[in-house]
Amino acid sequence: MPEWEFEEINPRYIEQELTQRDQFNNDEVTLAEAIVREVIQNSADAAADGAPVKVRFNSHQVAASNAKRFRQIFETLRPHLRACGISPLEAIDENAPRVLVVEDFATKGLTGDPGAPDGGNFHSFWRRHGKSGKSGKAGGRWGLGKLVYSTSSDIRCFFGLTVRAGDEAPLLMGQAVLANHELNNKRYVAHGFWFGSRNAIGMQMPVADAAFTKDFAELAGIARTTQSGLSIVIPFINAKITDDVIIRGVIENYYFPILAGRLIVEVGSTVIDAGSFFDVARRMMKGPNDNPERYAFVQQVSERLSAKPMFETQLPAAVKPLSAELFADTSIATMKAMYGKGELVHVRMPIRLRRKSGEEKISNVDLFLRAPPENSRPFSLFARGSITVPGETRYFSGANAYGAFVALHEDVVSFLGDAENPAHTTWSGSAEKLNANWRSPGQALKILRYALWELYTIVSDQGDRKDEDALIDFFSLADPAKSESRKKGKTTGVPPNLPPAEKAYRIQKRGQGGFAIVPGPGAAAWTYPKSIRVRVAYDLIGANPFNRHSPLDFDLAGSAIKIEARNINVTTPEANVLELSVAAPDFILDAKGFDLNRDLVVDAKARP
Repeated sequence: MPEWEFEEINPRYIEQELTQRDQFNNDEVTLAEAIVREVIQNSADAAADGAPVKVRFNSHQVAASNAKRFRQIFETLRPHLRACGISPLEAIDENAPRVLVVEDFATKGLTGDPGAPDGGNFHSFWRRHGKSGKSGKAGGRWGLGKLVYSTSSDIRCFFGLTVRAGDEAPLLMGQAVLANHELNNKRYVAHGFWFGSRNAIGMQMPVADAAFTKDFAELAGIARTTQSGLSIVIPFINAKITDDVIIRGVIENYYFPILAGRLIVEVGSTVIDAGSFFDVARRMMKGPNDNPERYAFVQQVSERLSAKPMFETQLPAAVKPLSAELFADTSIATMKAMYGKGELVHVRMPIRLRRKSGEEKISNVDLFLRAPPENSRPFSLFARGSITVPGETRYFSGANAYGAFVALHEDVVSFLGDAENPAHTTWSGSAEKLNANWRSPGQALKILRYALWELYTIVSDQGDRKDEDALIDFFSLADPAKSESRKKGKTTGVPPNLPPAEKAYRIQKRGQGGFAIVPGPGAAAWTYPKSIRVRVAYDLIGANPFNRHSPLDFDLAGSAIKIEARNINVTTPEANVLELSVAAPDFILDAKGFDLNRDLVVDAKARP
């Protein structure tokens, strides 16, 4: 019977605790969604040539007749769980332990030497943490994705059974990821293994006995026999990870590989493939915040991905944002007409990328826009390769449109992969790998993430939209109803002698390219909390600066603009908009960091 063992900490080494679990359970991605994203991404990275990858999620309870044998597997793990304060330990004693089995098929399995640090898939999966050998079009980058397996278990462990391509003998191993801990006056590392033996250099070796691995597979509910691939068993699975949330995670994150026929996912008895995707989506997405109409847009985008783009921008001589001057005049007119009729606009934008080696890469991304159906909420998606990047949708917020940014070309996929955080939910221009591999990556990333927004401003005519109140706080506008040409006559009434209204807030110009919102005399009469909407833009001649604002000018949510506030809660719904919730009459908002060479226009309105 294999047992759990943890290595002792050498007192000469620095102790390093595990701190990355919250990367996979946060405001952008839940734990259930994270396990879907990581499992499928890893399976896609290990795809064998030919057939589509199939991923199977099977959540079930261990049969009562097998529960005792199953619980015995964790006997030598119990003391370590207790030392780490893992609660409730009672989960091990439940009569019917709940298990999630995740298996992929048409994949290569964990290839490489199980007993050597050769950098192969087996070594990387079991013995690397925070380091990945993946690059190029591969989804993973950080070597942290597998952390989601132990995080999904109430007792922080999982098992892996793999059959490698060309080898029908399965290999079985387990891993627990706890914390550095003390037991019987000894200090142990966070990672422990469940294994059968050690080799000559002391490395933990997987169980290879055919009878034992077959028995374990039957006990845990593994379907794999001799097919190559990897089966993950997560015991005592978190109660929030249910079939319904797994299905939603699949539908929300893997539109394109499923619709293209490259991926099939089974969740219990539900099969999600190219033929069933929309039926499953319509059945599952019935919540008040769901937008089922977007799937018609997703289908349109999926069908267009393999087609020649309708429009393609010129490649500028220098790295610069997407703009109207990069299109032919006839193309802009056609795009506007198509958008106005509710048709899909498909644009391919080339991008110039430079590696640190000096090699220049000309890559491209595909941009899609469509006006939303009447009474439908806007929707956007950003995708790198096969996976969506949900945190990037904020760079299209405020656009009344359906939009999609899709990066499929190998070089730009590699570039954006280096920019991603461990959970693959957003991109960062300061990412270590990005700056290690690419020259001036921040500028290129900014152009990419705002390209969809720039296309929207070009084709939707938002830049020419009239806004009667745009500068009301800066100019006293004449009443158009009063004309100097009307007949002058005597006034018959005496206008009331009303005292001037006292303003509750004022906009002040500040040094260092900034402004402030400060209380006026009327602030004392306000009832709090009070809301103020603030719009900011660089001034333009002959155009509304607020409607022509580009996030490339500045982004109030970015790090370049410094905002300090007292007695004000600040949110940023759009790149040039602040929503202020004022809590008391003694308030102030100070914003600085704008371009000193451009005139700043600020508009503030209190909400009733």
